[in-house]
This record gives sequence, C-alpha cells and structure tokens, in this order.
Amino acid sequence: MSDCSQETNYLASPEFMVLASHCLAGIQIPVFLFGSYCILFKTPDSMASVKWLLLNTHFWSSLSDFIICFLGLPYLFIPALAGYGLGVMNNPGLAIYLLITVTACEFFLSFSLAGKTKPCLDSGVSLLSIYENRYFILFGRNTWWRHYRKSYFISIYILVPFMFIPPYFNVPDQETARIQVFQSIPCLPKYTFGDRKMFILSLDYVVPVACVTCASLLLGVSLIIFLFLTFWKIWIDSAWTASRQTQVLQKSFTKGVTVQTVYEFFILLIPVVTLLAMIVFWYHNQIINNFAFLVVSLNGVGSTIIMLSVHKPYRTFTLSVFCVFCPKISHKDRGNATELRYLASPEFVTFSFHVITCVTIPVMTFGAYQNSK
Repeated sequence: MSDCSQETNYLASPEFMVLASHCLAGIQIPVFLFGSYCILFKTPDSMASVKWLLLNTHFWSSLSDFIICFLGLPYLFIPALAGYGLGVMNNPGLAIYLLITVTACEFFLSFSLAGKTKPCLDSGVSLLSIYENRYFILFGRNTWWRHYRKSYFISIYILVPFMFIPPYFNVPDQETARIQVFQSIPCLPKYTFGDRKMFILSLDYVVPVACVTCASLLLGVSLIIFLFLTFWKIWIDSAWTASRQTQVLQKSFTKGVTVQTVYEFFILLIPVVTLLAMIVFWYHNQIINNFAFLVVSLNGVGSTIIMLSVHKPYRTFTLSVFCVFCPKISHKDRGNATELRYLASPEFVTFSFHVITCVTIPVMTFGAYQNSK
C-alpha cells in the first residue's frame, strides 16, 4: 500500500470511536427500553399474534447495537482483518463473531412452536419469521408448506450460529500476523491499550468473506420469497376472502414491518459494501472504518424509532408520553377517506423534532468537548 499515510485526524482515532460509541449507547439504551415496554404492554389484541415476533426482533437488533457501542466496540483496520476491541469485552475475536451472528439472528433465525390454544403460534427472533408467520397464518395452513416449515426452521436455526465458525479454525499466529499486517499497511500507528493487543482473524480474507456471502445469499433468498408471497397474497391475489377489517389491519402491519426491514437492510448494506470494496481494492482509511461501524450501530435504534412511528398503537402511546406540552387533539372517526394522514399531522412534526433533539444534544455536547481541548 504505497499511498498509505498515517492519519492524525481525530475522527480516525480510537478516542473518537470510544466517545462516539458511548454517546450512541447513552441514546440507544433508553430507546431500547421504551421500545420493549411498548411491545410488552401497548400491543393491542389485534397484533397479539406478532407480539413476541416483534419483541424478539427488537431484542436482536438492540443487542447488535449494544455489542458495537459497549461490549465489543471494534476498532478495526480494514482492509486487514485485524483490530482492537475497546469495549468491556477484551476479546475482539469473540466480539466479531457475536456481532455477525446476532445480526444474522435478527434477519433470519426463527423457530416454531405449536400450541393447542393457538394453532401454530410462531415465536421467532427475526424479520424472516415475521413474514413467514404472516404467510402461514393467513394463507399457508392448508398448503404443502405446513409439512416442511419446521424442518426448514430447524436447519436455519442450526446454520446461523455456525456460519462464521470456519475462519476461527485457521486463526494465524498472532505475533507473526501482526508483523505482516504492519508491513502490508505501514501507516498504521502502533497503539498501546494496556493489556489489549491487536487481534488478526485471518491473513486471507477469502474464507471469512465467503462464509458471510454464502450464508447471506442462502438466507436472503428465503426472506425475499416470503416477503414477495406475503405482498402478493395480501395486495394482489383476489382469492383472499378475509373481512375488510382484517385486510386493513394486515396491510397496515405489513407496511410497517416492510419500512422497518428496508431501513435495516440499507443501514447494513451500505457499510458492508463499503468495507468489502476496501478489502477488494486494498484501501485503508480509518475514518471510513470508524464511521462504517458507527452507521451499523444505528441499526437497532433506528429500527426501534421506525417501529414506534409506523405502528399506530405505539405511535399514539409515544406521542401521549413525550408530547406533554401539545394540546390533546381528537379526530372524529369518519372512515379512512377523511382520516388525517400522519405525515401531515402536528403529531408527526412533534415526534420528529423530539427525535432530532435526542440526536443533536449529544452532537452539541461533543462539539463543546472538542472546543474545550
């Protein structure tokens, strides 16, 4: 890497990564707790069949943020698969494995329980299980899928925890690997973090990248299939004979979950593609490395805010809690044709400004901290 020069910008430093991660953690934890409370105690009976699906997905997305910002706090030197763990967990190898596995759990891992009181009540921990749940409960109970779904989910349940195990079978000798990393990226500063040492997962990125790529493709196809089937059956297939109220509720819920899914997909896709490109072209920029992981750490908190915004029961409760200075506005129910659109309502403006305030306060605090140095 001949064009490599040592970076002195504060944004490239481990101090920035630690401070930014801790600021984000300070925002995320109360948001996660509030989201959990809403799911547990403010989910209406009409959403009872997906209550635990939402809670489990919320748990895994929150845990992935917590690993980045507090437990693991990775400070990696992409394109080398090397770096430090600056969190409370002084084991960067384990932190990387947990982060990848937890993220996979959020999207793909699920299991099924059958009960007598509620036939085939699904309890899953992923977005995949939510779409599969909607498809099976509404359309798939009398199809061939009912015979294979448990076997399918068992195989997925086994695959996810083991998909990133292969790279750990060939972890290089750390002392020799550190020398090679510094030779390949000569601009890396030699940090000293007490008893913490640089961890090198692999000197060859083929196996780690192949594991993540293959598992993502295999599991991603399942997510796309159930998403397509759910949308097709609910919006296009004229054979669905459910009541109008049921159709409205299912369409509203599916729209909300899809907005949440699209957000989580892109908040992970953009940093991951960026880091993969840096590996392929062997390009090092520590500022990009830091911000890539900070963006990934917005996965759970952003997903929670979207969940609280798009699902009406949670949105109504959230506004009643945080909009303490707003006048209570009641709208007469005149049917869907005259219902006030949320994006045009004063409630949306108030909620948006409160969210922006939660983001700007730590940013302004950080700016004051920088000016005082």
